[in-house]
Parts: sequence; C-alpha cells; structure tokens
Amino acid sequence: MLAGADGTAYLNTVVGPWFSPDASVGVCEGYTVTYVAMQLAYFMGFSEVLLVGVDHRFAAQGKANQLVESTGEDKSHFDPRYFDKGFKWQLPDLLNSELAYRDARSAFESAGRRIVDCTVDGALEVFEKMPLEQALRS
Repeated sequence: MLAGADGTAYLNTVVGPWFSPDASVGVCEGYTVTYVAMQLAYFMGFSEVLLVGVDHRFAAQGKANQLVESTGEDKSHFDPRYFDKGFKWQLPDLLNSELAYRDARSAFESAGRRIVDCTVDGALEVFEKMPLEQALRS
C-alpha cells in the first residue's frame, strides 16, 4: 500500500495505446496528462469536456520523450514554476499524444459525447474548436 495524504487517490496505469472507459481498471497515459484527465472525465460520466489552455506547443526542444533537466523558469507550461530548476522530465511527444487524443475523440463520439477545444490560438487540431463563451451556452 502506498502512503499518501488524506484524500489521495492512485491510478493504475496500463500499457496502451488505448482509451480506458473504466478508470477503476486503469488508464493509459497517452503521452500527456490531459489524456488521463479525459479518461477520468469519461469514467465519471461527463457528456461534454471543454479543453482550455491546451496550446499543444512547447518551448523546450529536443527528441520526443528525451529525459531533460529544467534549468530555470519553465516556458513550456502555464506557470513558470511548473517544473522547478533541477526537475527531471521528459520532452513531449506531440505526435503520439495526438494519436491518443484521436482515440479519446473516437471513444467520446461513439458514446454520443464530445470533447471541444476552447483554447485560444492553440495548435491542437484534433477536436472541434469553439470559443469558451459559446461552448458554455450550448
């Protein structure tokens, strides 16, 4: 048993690529935490998921999945403190994350659900795009 703070929930990650409709069995990482969040939203029964701030661009350059160490202010995430100096992380794999996103879109659409990308000026082109204000009204 893993020790954690009160209210901590652990997820079993499974080898993919596949979209898991049942998070109690496990979730596929899909090269991005956003994909995990989509599986959790599906499992919780959400019929619509709105993406905000998924710009699908990274300032950090290099080979996909390469292990790197943060050297200072993080310019690849919404907060410059996201990865502190010295934090080791893997560079994004945008191609494989797009394949995972396509699986998520397919799973949602097959169940009569949808994912809408409300990110302003985002580079992700997998989901229907819509201004947030409009999506909240629909």
